[in-house]
Amino acid sequence: MTGRKFGKLTALYPTERRDGKGSVYWRCRCECGREIDATESGLMHGNYRSCGCLKKEHQRNIYRQLHLVDGTCLEILEKRKHRSDNSSGSQGISVMKNGRFRVDIGFKGKRFYLGTFQNYDSAVAARKEAEELIHEGFIRAYREWTERARSDSDWARENPFIFEVERRNGKFTVYSGEK
Repeated sequence: MTGRKFGKLTALYPTERRDGKGSVYWRCRCECGREIDATESGLMHGNYRSCGCLKKEHQRNIYRQLHLVDGTCLEILEKRKHRSDNSSGSQGISVMKNGRFRVDIGFKGKRFYLGTFQNYDSAVAARKEAEELIHEGFIRAYREWTERARSDSDWARENPFIFEVERRNGKFTVYSGEK
């Protein structure tokens, strides 16, 4: 095994260590220069391909492919799935100790509190209304801006895309436009 390549790893020498199944740990050097210990069976079955730098590289590449617009990722908004890993079963809605439902929505790194509701259906309706106003509104405004920017690049340079959300007097105000 000495000198054999497994992805970015090159097996250097066996160590004294064994895993629970008796497989030998091999000292390996990654192409990036880091050294790690990996089990022989893990190397042979393709479980180890780098020291971890490959995962970081993939994550950077994924991040480069995302389109961040005015601090917001378009792909996440367009392709978001309705998660159900919280206490209420809907994203942005949580059940409080008193049985009421607390609703909020996130946008551009901020959380906007929408209120508390007696019943679940009212909470879901408030959340959907906010998603339509904020998330869908952002996507629509960006698409309109992009269309105009494609036909007039000078206009696009002079008028960067802006989409702001504020809460005033208990109501949301959305500003979309050019500077």
